[in-house]
Amino acid sequence: MKRKKYSFEFKCEVVKQALEEQSLGSVARRHQLNSLIIYRWISEYKQGKYNVAVNSKQNTL
Repeated sequence: MKRKKYSFEFKCEVVKQALEEQSLGSVARRHQLNSLIIYRWISEYKQGKYNVAVNSKQNTL
């Protein structure tokens, strides 16, 4: 079975929601994801991988 690839924009949006809501479980259920994936994406965000995209999206809101 092939692994599903998620777009950079989708990952940024999920990370943003998870950080705002403080509830990974509800975000995971909403997007039909495993919460471990979100944990990994948040870890990558904290390392700076998604920082630019999340910040640029917040500036446009």
